[in-house]
Amino acid sequence: MSIAIANRYARALADVVGAAGNYRAVLQELEDFALVWRESAELAAVFDSPAVALDSKIGLLDRILEHLGTSKTTSNFLRILARNYRLAELEGIRVAFRQAVNHRQGIVEVQVWSATDLPAEQRTTLAARFREVTGQPVELEFQADPALLGGVRARIESRVYDGSVRGHLDAIRERLAVR
Repeated sequence: MSIAIANRYARALADVVGAAGNYRAVLQELEDFALVWRESAELAAVFDSPAVALDSKIGLLDRILEHLGTSKTTSNFLRILARNYRLAELEGIRVAFRQAVNHRQGIVEVQVWSATDLPAEQRTTLAARFREVTGQPVELEFQADPALLGGVRARIESRVYDGSVRGHLDAIRERLAVR
């Protein structure tokens, strides 16, 4: 699915949720369902199969959503995705919805890479530092990247902050090559 289509579904959901303002609850419900979807290849196969009637698919979806305790808004949205044969595109829609929610709430998304998982204390320190840098609330997404050797690299939109050992070594290499 194109990013444009994922964004369209995400914005539509954000518009519906906007009246109630419970963006985070709906986002959590989408993430909960996405986890079930990712963990069950059989579930995706059922929804991809033309041999299974749409009513049967919706019935299965309803049972899963009931088990998860999903709200009416999120349940209706997932039913629409199922009826339009878009459940397989849930991951892109979920990401686009998270971005739309953060944008509407003035939250800046920061992606942080480190050589290993960072302890909670360092994560808190980084969050505080990026709040200072941006002047806005931040939401950090952490990922381990063993190629970094040490330190961290962060990205806010298109701007990259490189405090990694590899980044420092690359900078030294460039300075030495220029001379």
